[in-house]
Amino acid sequence: MAKAHTREVTAENSPTRILAEYVSTLSYRDIPGEVFSHVKLCLMDTFGCALFGSTLSWGKIITEFTKEMGSGKGALLWGDGSEVPSTSAPLTNGTLVHSFEMDDLHRVGVIHPGAEAVPAADALVRQAGSVDGKGFLTAVVAGYEVGCRVAMTGGASQLRRGFHPTATSGTFAAGAAAAKMLRLDPHRTLHTLGIAGTQAAGLMAAQHASMVKRMHPGRAAQAGVYGALLASKGFTGIEDILEAPYGGFCSTFCDKPNLLHLTQELGERFETLNVGFKPYPCCGSNHTSIDALKKILHEHPEVSADKVEKIRIRTTRATKLHVGWPYEPNSMTTAQMNLLYCVAVLLHDRNFFVDQVTEESIHRSDVLQTTKKIEVLEDPEFEAPGDEGRHGVSLEVELKDGKSYMERVLHAKGSDKNPMTRDEVVQKFRLLASRVLNRPHLEELEDTILHLEKLEDARRLGELLAP
Repeated sequence: MAKAHTREVTAENSPTRILAEYVSTLSYRDIPGEVFSHVKLCLMDTFGCALFGSTLSWGKIITEFTKEMGSGKGALLWGDGSEVPSTSAPLTNGTLVHSFEMDDLHRVGVIHPGAEAVPAADALVRQAGSVDGKGFLTAVVAGYEVGCRVAMTGGASQLRRGFHPTATSGTFAAGAAAAKMLRLDPHRTLHTLGIAGTQAAGLMAAQHASMVKRMHPGRAAQAGVYGALLASKGFTGIEDILEAPYGGFCSTFCDKPNLLHLTQELGERFETLNVGFKPYPCCGSNHTSIDALKKILHEHPEVSADKVEKIRIRTTRATKLHVGWPYEPNSMTTAQMNLLYCVAVLLHDRNFFVDQVTEESIHRSDVLQTTKKIEVLEDPEFEAPGDEGRHGVSLEVELKDGKSYMERVLHAKGSDKNPMTRDEVVQKFRLLASRVLNRPHLEELEDTILHLEKLEDARRLGELLAP
């Protein structure tokens, strides 16, 4: 196992420099087996989400747009197979991963690292020369570790400010993965992070009636690839981008950034292990309420939409602001981000997966009527644990006959505190990927991911992601 990189911080030994050295010197043998086992599931989940995303209207638009911008040697577009320049592919592939709100999630950092780290690594696998499965895995872990740690400095505060942390913090996940793929030294890795991070952007108003939220991780992945390619040529970035007191990433995007997260137990504690998976195609802030209502419906089958008088959801202010606004069927993005819609459609269908979010379902009159019976309330009780417990909810279903049922859920199914099983992640992958790949093709991709350390040429991954 790698030695810890926690040290006294000086101008010459800043958090950004420590992270750059960590990425540059990280080797396959430094990473514990349990981390590789988990990151393989992250890859499987990421690829499944991307393949499903390629079937959606916005996935098709971004794929065609990228192809129109020019072909050439570089990387393959997932779900399509066309080869485009390395700087173009991550825009599409990162967008596809985040296309249906089902990609992996680091709960504390509020970041979907797979949508940036994996497309960035894959974008450069052909340019980097000979890269085997072990090299690919190492680059992805480097991206996850850096991206999650940057996000932990203040991801929830970014969200409260109106930034999309996946889009902002995600540039560092992509930059680290890209730098590792090109085998850059610490100095050029430092500048990769400094170039990638200054491109950070993404506004949460995109969750209302737009396709552009889907594109945020694609742009972040692209920023990381730009950073690595430019740094490899000697182009320089912001050397103290994370810790700079004025105009630095943390001081600009976060309210009270905790810089200890950047380097504390680096190389000993792997944040990759705290990346969870999403069983439902919606914003992670909605998952605890879905879990609570699912439990009520399972334990009390007599509860049905026509018998409900009121549903009250008590939670944090951040969750109310993020997802608790009145529902209007403006777009599928709106529906997936809205807590009221997700709870209402679950109440009617007693299920919540991809078939519950369609152009038809988001306009259903019965669901719309039920959303008007749902009230989201701020509750100081859930503020007490701080950002660690910001998704906690208490959901009460009051029936017309006076009966009521209540469930309290602090950590959603699929999160690091309540993880999905390996079989559940694999089953989700199969359900999503089967929309694009036939069974033999799907089985080959699944087997390749699960035994990625044996793969001699990592270019094979992109080839298997083409139908």
